[in-house]
Amino acid sequence: MRKKTSVVGIIITIVILLLLVFLSNLKLENISYIENAFSKVVMPIQTGYTYLKNKITGNTNFFTNMDELKAENEELRKENTEIEQQLRELEVIKAENETLKEYLGLTQKYTNYNTVPAYIISKDVSNYSNIFVINVGKKDGIDSNMTVIANEGLVRLCSVSN
Repeated sequence: MRKKTSVVGIIITIVILLLLVFLSNLKLENISYIENAFSKVVMPIQTGYTYLKNKITGNTNFFTNMDELKAENEELRKENTEIEQQLRELEVIKAENETLKEYLGLTQKYTNYNTVPAYIISKDVSNYSNIFVINVGKKDGIDSNMTVIANEGLVRLCSVSN
Protein backbone atom coordinates (compact mmCIF):
# COMPACT_ATOMS: atom_id res chain seq x y z
CA MET A 1 0.00 0.00 0.00
CA ARG A 2 2.84 2.34 0.86
CA LYS A 3 4.60 1.75 -2.48
CA LYS A 4 1.39 2.57 -4.36
CA THR A 5 1.04 5.83 -2.45
CA SER A 6 4.61 6.87 -3.16
CA VAL A 7 4.21 5.99 -6.85
CA VAL A 8 1.03 8.09 -7.05
CA GLY A 9 2.84 10.97 -5.34
CA ILE A 10 5.70 10.79 -7.81
CA ILE A 11 3.30 10.72 -10.77
CA ILE A 12 1.39 13.76 -9.46
CA THR A 13 4.66 15.63 -8.94
CA ILE A 14 5.79 14.83 -12.51
CA VAL A 15 2.43 15.98 -13.92
CA ILE A 16 2.64 19.27 -12.02
CA LEU A 17 6.20 19.85 -13.19
CA LEU A 18 5.21 19.15 -16.81
CA LEU A 19 2.29 21.56 -16.50
CA LEU A 20 4.62 24.24 -15.17
CA VAL A 21 7.06 23.70 -18.05
CA PHE A 22 4.21 23.80 -20.54
CA LEU A 23 2.70 26.97 -19.06
CA SER A 24 6.04 28.73 -18.91
CA ASN A 25 6.57 28.13 -22.67
CA LEU A 26 3.21 29.53 -23.74
CA LYS A 27 2.85 33.04 -25.07
CA LEU A 28 1.73 35.45 -22.36
CA GLU A 29 -0.72 37.29 -24.62
CA ASN A 30 -2.87 34.18 -24.97
CA ILE A 31 -2.78 33.45 -21.25
CA SER A 32 -3.83 36.93 -20.15
CA TYR A 33 -7.49 36.23 -21.09
CA ILE A 34 -7.45 32.98 -19.14
CA GLU A 35 -5.60 34.67 -16.30
CA ASN A 36 -8.19 37.47 -16.09
CA ALA A 37 -11.07 35.00 -16.05
CA PHE A 38 -9.31 32.85 -13.46
CA SER A 39 -8.51 35.85 -11.24
CA LYS A 40 -12.17 36.97 -11.33
CA VAL A 41 -13.14 33.61 -9.87
CA VAL A 42 -10.25 33.19 -7.44
CA MET A 43 -9.97 36.77 -6.06
CA PRO A 44 -13.33 36.83 -4.23
CA ILE A 45 -12.52 33.46 -2.66
CA GLN A 46 -9.07 34.69 -1.63
CA THR A 47 -10.60 37.91 -0.24
CA GLY A 48 -13.11 35.85 1.76
CA TYR A 49 -10.35 33.65 3.19
CA THR A 50 -8.33 36.74 4.13
CA TYR A 51 -11.39 38.27 5.82
CA LEU A 52 -12.04 35.07 7.79
CA LYS A 53 -8.38 34.83 8.82
CA ASN A 54 -8.44 38.41 10.11
CA LYS A 55 -11.70 37.78 11.98
CA ILE A 56 -10.32 34.64 13.63
CA THR A 57 -7.11 36.45 14.59
CA GLY A 58 -9.19 39.31 16.01
CA ASN A 59 -11.28 36.83 18.01
CA THR A 60 -8.13 35.31 19.45
CA ASN A 61 -7.11 38.77 20.64
CA PHE A 62 -10.63 39.24 22.04
CA PHE A 63 -10.39 36.05 24.11
CA THR A 64 -6.88 36.97 25.27
CA ASN A 65 -8.21 40.34 26.38
CA MET A 66 -11.12 38.60 28.16
CA ASP A 67 -8.68 36.49 30.19
CA GLU A 68 -6.68 39.59 31.10
CA LEU A 69 -9.88 41.42 32.08
CA LYS A 70 -11.03 38.50 34.24
CA ALA A 71 -7.69 38.47 36.06
CA GLU A 72 -7.80 42.24 36.54
CA ASN A 73 -11.42 42.01 37.74
CA GLU A 74 -10.47 39.38 40.34
CA GLU A 75 -7.58 41.53 41.54
CA LEU A 76 -9.89 44.54 41.85
CA ARG A 77 -12.41 42.45 43.83
CA LYS A 78 -9.70 41.50 46.32
CA GLU A 79 -8.56 45.10 46.59
CA ASN A 80 -12.18 46.24 47.06
CA THR A 81 -12.66 43.69 49.87
CA GLU A 82 -9.54 44.96 51.63
CA ILE A 83 -10.72 48.57 51.30
CA GLU A 84 -14.18 47.65 52.65
CA GLN A 85 -12.50 45.97 55.66
CA GLN A 86 -10.42 49.10 56.28
CA LEU A 87 -13.57 51.22 56.02
CA ARG A 88 -15.35 49.09 58.64
CA GLU A 89 -12.34 49.42 60.95
CA LEU A 90 -12.33 53.18 60.44
CA GLU A 91 -16.06 53.35 61.22
CA VAL A 92 -15.45 51.50 64.51
CA ILE A 93 -12.61 53.91 65.34
CA LYS A 94 -14.85 56.86 64.46
CA ALA A 95 -17.61 55.56 66.77
CA GLU A 96 -15.09 55.07 69.59
CA ASN A 97 -13.79 58.59 68.97
CA GLU A 98 -17.31 60.01 69.25
CA THR A 99 -17.84 58.13 72.53
CA LEU A 100 -14.56 59.45 73.91
CA LYS A 101 -15.55 62.99 72.88
CA GLU A 102 -18.79 62.57 74.83
CA TYR A 103 -16.83 61.35 77.87
CA LEU A 104 -14.48 64.31 77.57
CA GLY A 105 -17.42 66.69 77.26
CA LEU A 106 -19.03 65.33 80.42
CA THR A 107 -15.71 65.41 82.29
CA GLN A 108 -15.23 69.07 81.31
CA LYS A 109 -18.83 69.87 82.19
CA TYR A 110 -18.58 68.35 85.69
CA THR A 111 -15.10 69.46 86.73
CA ASN A 112 -16.08 69.59 90.41
CA TYR A 113 -16.71 65.83 90.45
CA ASN A 114 -14.46 62.84 90.19
CA THR A 115 -15.61 61.20 86.92
CA VAL A 116 -15.18 57.69 85.52
CA PRO A 117 -16.32 57.14 81.93
CA ALA A 118 -18.68 54.21 81.42
CA TYR A 119 -21.32 53.00 79.02
CA ILE A 120 -24.36 50.75 79.26
CA ILE A 121 -23.63 47.15 78.37
CA SER A 122 -27.06 45.69 79.21
CA LYS A 123 -30.64 46.87 79.88
CA ASP A 124 -33.64 45.21 81.49
CA VAL A 125 -36.26 44.57 78.84
CA SER A 126 -39.14 44.99 81.28
CA ASN A 127 -41.44 48.01 80.90
CA TYR A 128 -41.78 48.33 84.71
CA SER A 129 -38.15 48.93 85.63
CA ASN A 130 -35.28 50.98 84.33
CA ILE A 131 -32.42 48.69 85.28
CA PHE A 132 -29.23 48.69 83.27
CA VAL A 133 -25.67 47.41 83.66
CA ILE A 134 -22.63 49.59 83.03
CA ASN A 135 -19.11 48.50 82.24
CA VAL A 136 -17.45 49.76 85.47
CA GLY A 137 -17.51 48.51 89.06
CA LYS A 138 -15.72 48.48 92.40
CA LYS A 139 -12.32 48.10 90.73
CA ASP A 140 -12.92 51.49 89.10
CA GLY A 141 -13.93 53.17 92.37
CA ILE A 142 -17.68 52.89 91.84
CA ASP A 143 -19.83 51.73 94.77
CA SER A 144 -23.51 51.13 95.56
CA ASN A 145 -25.76 54.17 96.11
CA MET A 146 -23.47 56.44 94.07
CA THR A 147 -25.01 58.79 91.55
CA VAL A 148 -24.33 58.38 87.86
CA ILE A 149 -24.37 61.52 85.73
CA ALA A 150 -25.49 60.99 82.15
CA ASN A 151 -26.59 63.24 79.30
CA GLU A 152 -30.20 62.40 80.05
CA GLY A 153 -29.95 63.15 83.80
CA LEU A 154 -28.96 61.54 87.11
CA VAL A 155 -29.20 57.84 87.95
CA ARG A 156 -28.66 56.16 91.33
CA LEU A 157 -26.64 52.89 91.45
CA CYS A 158 -28.41 50.07 93.28
CA SER A 159 -25.71 47.42 93.30
CA VAL A 160 -22.14 47.22 92.00
CA SER A 161 -20.15 44.19 90.96
CA ASN A 162 -16.40 43.71 90.81
